[in-house]
Amino acid sequence: MNNTAEVRTFESLKVGESASLLHQITAEDIEQFSKLSGDYNPLHVDDSYAREAGFASRVVHGMFIGSLVSQLVGMRLPGKYALLMRESLEFKKPVFIGETLVIEGTITAKSEATKIIELSIIVMREGEIIVLGNVHVRVLK
Repeated sequence: MNNTAEVRTFESLKVGESASLLHQITAEDIEQFSKLSGDYNPLHVDDSYAREAGFASRVVHGMFIGSLVSQLVGMRLPGKYALLMRESLEFKKPVFIGETLVIEGTITAKSEATKIIELSIIVMREGEIIVLGNVHVRVLK
């Protein structure tokens, strides 16, 4: 992964502009996220429990997916000068370890008065929409 954030100013951003990232979910992702968040709900950490609850295997934390949206905003669009103000996500389908997600954001609005952009968020797995949402981001420069 490239640890250098895009450097975009508010003025350089255009409505309709998009960026995306790919991420394959690993068991280590879930273990580290559980440790960091303190969320050890058995649905996320116990395969037997998840199967008993009707899922194929452990379900990825929704907020882990939210953190991938944060990565998109903080590293790609707009990048370095981003201050994430609001994130709203609707989880349509569960996500499982081993799946590869495409996280895409598209600028849908831009406020000159507040220097806030709005991005629509779509998270897909093999072309299937699994999460929809939007974020408001203040652009600091």
